[in-house]
Amino acid sequence: MYDKRSIECGDKDQDTDSLSTAMLRRRAFQRRACILSVMAAFSLGLILGVLMPMFGFGARVFTGYPIKQTNNTLSNRPISSLHHHNDIPDIHFPTIYDIQKNKKRNDKDSYAVSFVTDEKLSAETVFKNAFHLDNNKGTNTMTVKKLDASDGSIKEFTVQRTTDGLFRKSPEVRISKPFLTDKILSPVNDDKYASVEFVQQENVQDGDPHGIVDDDIYWSEKIEKSLPQGFSKQQTDDWNEYVATAAVTKLEIGCGRMQNRMVVFQDGKKACARYRQNTDQIQGELFSFFLGQLLNLSNLAPSAASVIDLRSHTWQSATNDIQNAQWKSFKPVVLTKWLPDLESAGIPKPFQPLERHLNKMDIHNISLDLDLPKPQRNLLERLMPSKNASSAQTVLIPTELSEKALSRFIELAQWSDLIVFDYLIANLDRVVNNLYNFQWNADIMAAPAHNLAKQIDSDLLVFLDNESGLLHGYRLLKKYEAYHGLLLDNLCIFRRPTIKALQQLRENGVGNELQNVFERTTISSVRDVLPSLPEKSIKILNDRIDRVLGQVQKCQEVFSSR
Repeated sequence: MYDKRSIECGDKDQDTDSLSTAMLRRRAFQRRACILSVMAAFSLGLILGVLMPMFGFGARVFTGYPIKQTNNTLSNRPISSLHHHNDIPDIHFPTIYDIQKNKKRNDKDSYAVSFVTDEKLSAETVFKNAFHLDNNKGTNTMTVKKLDASDGSIKEFTVQRTTDGLFRKSPEVRISKPFLTDKILSPVNDDKYASVEFVQQENVQDGDPHGIVDDDIYWSEKIEKSLPQGFSKQQTDDWNEYVATAAVTKLEIGCGRMQNRMVVFQDGKKACARYRQNTDQIQGELFSFFLGQLLNLSNLAPSAASVIDLRSHTWQSATNDIQNAQWKSFKPVVLTKWLPDLESAGIPKPFQPLERHLNKMDIHNISLDLDLPKPQRNLLERLMPSKNASSAQTVLIPTELSEKALSRFIELAQWSDLIVFDYLIANLDRVVNNLYNFQWNADIMAAPAHNLAKQIDSDLLVFLDNESGLLHGYRLLKKYEAYHGLLLDNLCIFRRPTIKALQQLRENGVGNELQNVFERTTISSVRDVLPSLPEKSIKILNDRIDRVLGQVQKCQEVFSSR
């Protein structure tokens, strides 16, 4: 006889077993369904990611871009019939350039910057052949325009400065037509350089009807004869003799930096004395002056070296002032002749950010801006029949330049020398200072240039304070070389005497020439405490001379008459 409670328990155990079996079956089904879903998703992804793009469906379905087929016979064949690799059409997948073009078509007023790579570039790489920098206000980017040396076109791109001093660069966009060999490239007078005009040469000799440019790249004899006389070599020799024998009576505060002093001689003449704890900046000032002498530059005021010796006739009368200035005995100083009636000098418009280049066509455009009178044909040509006028050679008689125009070209001619000279010595404290700080201060190019002055009565530009040249500037080339080359790369008008002197200097050896001047113009006490220019600096200087002469050759090839 069965117990009722045992029967009830048996029923419950059977129900429990049935429930467990059902749950196990359901879980097994869920696992199978999950595995099948994963396999289906993988297969779908394989089809979408590999097979469909391989046969062109991806470009057509997902982007809307047409398939580019190189073989016209394939245009009417279904994709499924292409079984061989050689039959697969050349598919064009959209690039960032396509996207940018499509965006410009849809929204011409939109402006965006795309940095397609995280690669960081040096300033020298980014700014090579650049002639225009423009700060994008409210951002840490700059818009750069450059000349493409391969075809003469103008390209634009954007750079973003990083914390380590390098730059990220966006893709370059061509904003002008390529240079045409039978026409002259002439930028439009527009801040944004939206387009480029091409002006046909008609009755213009070398693009310069006013006789301002000679042989396509040199200032003409007319401009050379009009330049201020400046400081001659005889004046420099006289100054050296004067400094060696004159007595200093007192030192006054002035002449720039804290330890510089205004030196007053016994006869009332004055000089600016440059004093430094280290000798490299004294060397830089003195040897930069010597280089200017070898290049026949008359823009550097006469300078001579001396040694602080309280026992000598030159310094013994200024002992107290020397002690107050905390000058140490037997230190070299450079004494530069004091120049009264100087005023600050600004950066000419062609070298400001809106243009920043100078060639013979720029000279032509400046002539148009100045509204110069057109040259007149000679009598013989005017008497020729009109039917033969086109075949006759046009002879232009340049008209006289106005005082305003002549003054403008005289300034630019001196700037040609300034750009070459500052590049050779790698001067940091003049225009490069403005170029470097332009990325933070967009108005700095309109400010006066550092260490540049103009004589009021003669319009002579005076190249002051060159102490960073040849040594200190050379040590910082990695950081500033892009700015040094920015103006030189776009300068194609030179003074012929300067380039001839540079060629001669390269042939004779600049190191030997500088050493000869050093030994000839300094006394033994100076040479005992002031070293000559080191070999490393001479090597760099030789390389930079080659670079300038290479720029002259490039300009000759680009702007030679056709």
